[in-house]
Amino acid sequence: MLKISTIVLLLSLFFISVVVADPPPLTAEDIVGKMLRNDAFKWEGAKTRLRMVLLDRSGERQERLMMIIGRRHQGLLQTMVRFLEPSKIAGTAFLMLERENDASEQYVYLSGLKRTRRIVGREREGSFMGSDFTYADMQRLDAKYADNKRLSDEEIGGTKVYVIQSTISKEAPVAYSKVVSWVRKTDFISLRTRFYDKQAKLAKTLYARRVRVVEGNPVIMEARMQNNQTGHATELIVESIERRNDLPDVAFTPNALEHW
Repeated sequence: MLKISTIVLLLSLFFISVVVADPPPLTAEDIVGKMLRNDAFKWEGAKTRLRMVLLDRSGERQERLMMIIGRRHQGLLQTMVRFLEPSKIAGTAFLMLERENDASEQYVYLSGLKRTRRIVGREREGSFMGSDFTYADMQRLDAKYADNKRLSDEEIGGTKVYVIQSTISKEAPVAYSKVVSWVRKTDFISLRTRFYDKQAKLAKTLYARRVRVVEGNPVIMEARMQNNQTGHATELIVESIERRNDLPDVAFTPNALEHW
């Protein structure tokens, strides 16, 4: 009886130790995957009113107001952006369509010229409507172009974060050699992201300045992209988000750019 009791006790201790053992640490790929699935800007399945503020080195500001509709169709993201203000660019629109295993299709409609054209090649490295975001920044980078590495954890303002360094391949359709992200542990929101140019110099830094939970999901409500080389900056402020699950197919076509 003593031997049987001893065996039972040892087995119990073994199973308890298995249950309470710490889970394996998250890998860089785990963290990046969770960060992408959270999609903290939450433009998909919604109609979002967004204010863009352009700030030059002297502090002079220009504002643009835009409406964004987005959805996920057959697993791929589709986004339409329409500028509402100021009057000189009102009606200008941008369409981004993700493609399976390929670079996204991008189109821009210039209201002043009444002409739609596709953004291709090196044009994607150009400024998006005078901002510090490029057209390439508007699309997700395919995982095949990034080699992710987890660095030592840090803190930002007392908040614990993972630090992920993504080395970008030369074949990637972006003008970056490396991206470093500081990802909040509680919800996998990137609080700070640094972009390095092809010469490995710090080019831009994206800050998440205000995050709010909307329908149970964290959403970045205010962000700032700081150009570390020119001193220029772009701020994004979400004014409203309306959940929409009824967005039609015709709203996400090049023809819709002129008629939305």
